Amino acid sequence: MMDWLAQLNDASVPFLVWLQGFQSDLLTQWMRFFSFLGTEYFFLLMMPFLYWVISKRWGVMTALALAFSSYVAGWVKWTFNLPRPPSPPVQRWWTETSPGFISGHATTAMAVWGTLAAMVRRAWFWVLAGVIIFLIGFSRLYLGVHFPSDVLGGWLAGFMVAGALLWAVPRVESQVRAWSWGWMLLAAWGLSLLMLVLHPQEAEAPGWPSANATTLAGLTFGLLAGLVWDEQRLHFQVEGPWRRRLLRFLVGMVVLLAFYVLPKLLMDVIPLASYPLIQTMRYLRYALVGLVVPGLAPWLFQKVGLSR
Repeated sequence: MMDWLAQLNDASVPFLVWLQGFQSDLLTQWMRFFSFLGTEYFFLLMMPFLYWVISKRWGVMTALALAFSSYVAGWVKWTFNLPRPPSPPVQRWWTETSPGFISGHATTAMAVWGTLAAMVRRAWFWVLAGVIIFLIGFSRLYLGVHFPSDVLGGWLAGFMVAGALLWAVPRVESQVRAWSWGWMLLAAWGLSLLMLVLHPQEAEAPGWPSANATTLAGLTFGLLAGLVWDEQRLHFQVEGPWRRRLLRFLVGMVVLLAFYVLPKLLMDVIPLASYPLIQTMRYLRYALVGLVVPGLAPWLFQKVGLSR
């Protein structure tokens, strides 16, 4: 299969060169914008907005879709470890260092926007989601960081993640709700450890676990722990005037950014000598980020009268 993919990728190089022949400063900026829609920084805005302002259900499902699709994309990347398009002749207008197959942007775009569209259930939103998914994938070709097979493979993987999530969650949710909070937290922690164990070793990583696996495992545990907190104690309600919802989002983002930025600054200031310690701190950092959205921020909203 690897030889077949390599031959297919080699054959698609002239297409990428032809596509980049339409380059202009304006088009490049637009393509970079659509690629931004597939980055961690955009999802740092999107997921809290959904959970705090629009719908808890939508926020939870899309956050899970993001975490699991990012994990699947990373797992495939480092399992196959295939190169990105050669430069030259293909120009690189976006910085990437990981393997090319599959496209993480395409995977998460399909999983997140596909999951959201399946819950919104409106024809216009299906069209919007389809356009966004396509343009994010197309931008990766134009920017010279992926072959067409990378994007198509990412779309397929994202579709499978979204389908599995939409099928599995309703079937296990009622059973999990019957557990005690201790068992819920233990299961969440066990899932995060499983994500660490199953992720392949990254060629560039100086040790185990990889940074990508640690980030997603910590984020998943924090998110699920926050949901346990909400289920057992908070019972956060999204409903309320739009002015209050938007104020809630602004306040929550201040808290979220504090937990996102401050631990990183602390890690940069305090020298961490060992690789395991660095990854432990990374796990805790992203666990806190995940905890903020369904747990810490809603607790604060209730304390200051921004929600029930």
